[in-house]
Amino acid sequence: YIKRSKSISSCHSYHRSSTTPPHPMTDAVPSEPDSKKPKMASSPENPRVMALFDVDGTLTIPRGEITPSMMEFMQSLSSKITVGIVGGSDLPKQEEQLGSGVVDKFPYNFSQNGLVAYKDGKVLEVQTIAKHLGEDNVKRIVNWTMKYLAELDLPVKRG
Repeated sequence: YIKRSKSISSCHSYHRSSTTPPHPMTDAVPSEPDSKKPKMASSPENPRVMALFDVDGTLTIPRGEITPSMMEFMQSLSSKITVGIVGGSDLPKQEEQLGSGVVDKFPYNFSQNGLVAYKDGKVLEVQTIAKHLGEDNVKRIVNWTMKYLAELDLPVKRG
């Protein structure tokens, strides 16, 4: 259903065929106007094409801040296609690198390696290992790991 389109820098953009039903994460979903919603850039020319950019090593040097020219490029691209941010760090670190209110600048943001998803400045989904596996299964894994580590025969145990 998804066709690969041209690459932009080190991101990938995709577009859907016209027979594909709308997808809640990538296609605009009509909603009632809300005066408290963050001000996003106006709708891009081609909202069905999405480019996701990694933070470290793509938009910024590792652990560095975005340059004004890169932010200008991102905002310019936002007028043409849907742009999103993806990173391994949490949102406060992304804001240090990309500027405060980054979730309000681009319609999609995925922090903590995709565990926290934002759409239009609002939390869309939060995933944790405990939520995915369940507390009992996490406890079983931790207990097994701790027992395994305790029974390892090491020349000198430290720490």
